[in-house]
Amino acid sequence: MVLPVQMIYRFFFPVVISLFLIFGSGSVIAVESWGIDLFQVKRHDFGRVTIGADVEYRFEMENIYQQDIKILGVHSSCGCTIPSLSTNLLKTGEKGAVIAKFNTNGQHTREKSATLTVDLETIINGQILRESVLLYVSGYIRSDVILTPAIVEFGAIPAGQAAVRTVQLEYAGQHNWALTKVERSNPFIHAKAEEISRSGGEITYHITVTIKDNAPIGYVKDVLRFATNEFSNSLNGTTEIILPVQGVVTAPVQAKPAPLMVGVLSPGETVSKNIVVRSKLPFRIIEVTSQDKRFRFTFSEQESAIQLVSVLFSAKHTQTETLQNITDQIRIRTNLPDQEFVTLDALALLTPKELSTLTPQPESLPPAEPVREQPLTIAPLLPPEKMIIPSGKAKFGTPQIF
Repeated sequence: MVLPVQMIYRFFFPVVISLFLIFGSGSVIAVESWGIDLFQVKRHDFGRVTIGADVEYRFEMENIYQQDIKILGVHSSCGCTIPSLSTNLLKTGEKGAVIAKFNTNGQHTREKSATLTVDLETIINGQILRESVLLYVSGYIRSDVILTPAIVEFGAIPAGQAAVRTVQLEYAGQHNWALTKVERSNPFIHAKAEEISRSGGEITYHITVTIKDNAPIGYVKDVLRFATNEFSNSLNGTTEIILPVQGVVTAPVQAKPAPLMVGVLSPGETVSKNIVVRSKLPFRIIEVTSQDKRFRFTFSEQESAIQLVSVLFSAKHTQTETLQNITDQIRIRTNLPDQEFVTLDALALLTPKELSTLTPQPESLPPAEPVREQPLTIAPLLPPEKMIIPSGKAKFGTPQIF
C-alpha cells in the first residue's frame, strides 16, 4: 500500500510514523531522506594541491531532531580520501563533523574524487530507522611539484620574537616554469621565494616564511598561495600552489585559568579561587590589582617559575534586586622586563535578594464561580516521542509500507 503524502510538516510527521508503526507491524518503513538535512554542505573541492600536502575538510553536521542520532560509521569509495568522525552520537542540537582528509602521499595523483557514505541510525517508538548519506569530495594532486615540508609548523613562539622556517620547492616539467607572486591574508606572516637552481625542466626554489616579532599573542594561521605562470581555466589565468602556515605566539608570563570564573554568588557570600602564573624564567610578583574592591589577593614574594595567586571575592555588603554580571580585569605585575604585566578577566554572577522580599503580595480575589460539569472527551493517543523537523528545512517524500 502506498500513501501519497507530498509534504509532512513537523507536527504531522510523528503521527504518520505512529500510524505506520501501529498498522504496519513487522513492516519496513521507507522514509525519504531524513539524514541529508543534518548536513549544510554535501560537496567539497580541494582544488589543486601538491604531493604531501596536509589538507582536510570538515563536513559539519547538526542534529535538528528530538531523537538521538547515532553515526554508525563512514567509508570512502577511494583511497585518495580518508574519512573519520568527530563523534558517534548526536543529541538534540549537538554538532559534529565528518572529517575528510585528502591522501596526497604520492600514491594518488592528478584528478581524484571520492564518495563518502555516512551510515546513520535513530529510533522512533521502538522502531529503528537507518539511512546512508552521501558526501562528495574532489581535487587535483599534482605530481610535478614537491614541497618539503608540505606544511609550515612553527610551534610555540615567545612573544616579541620573530621566527623563521624554510621550505624547498622542487618542480619537474616545463623549462620556463616559474613562481610569479605570493598572496597572504595574515599581515604578521611574510613569505619570500628565491630560485636557486634551474636545469632544463628541473627547477628548485627556497621559500622563507617569517612570523614577525610584533605578532599578537595567540594562534597565527594562514594559507600562502603561490601563483605560477602556468595557464589554466581559472579567472586569473594562473594555477596556485598552497602552503599552510600555523603557529602560536606565547606570552613570557601566562596566567590561568583565563578568564577566571568566580561563579554564581548570593549577597553575603564569599568565594576563594586560585590563579597559576607561569614563566620559563624565575620571576617575582610585585603587585596584583583590580578596580573592583570586592576582590582581595594574596601571593608569595619569593622568586619562582610558578607562582600562585589566591583570589578572594566577597559580596558581604552587596545588595541587588536583579541578576548582576560582574566583569573585571585582574592585573598582575612582575619583575620581568619582557612583560611587566599580565592581565586576565574575572567573571561572576550575583543573584538578587531573597525572592520573598521581591514578590508583591497578591490582591484579594473575587469568589470562584461554581464548577460546571463538562461532557467527557478523549484526546487522540500521540506517540511518546516526536521527531521535530523545522518546516521548509526537511521534506519527506512518499512513505511506503512493504
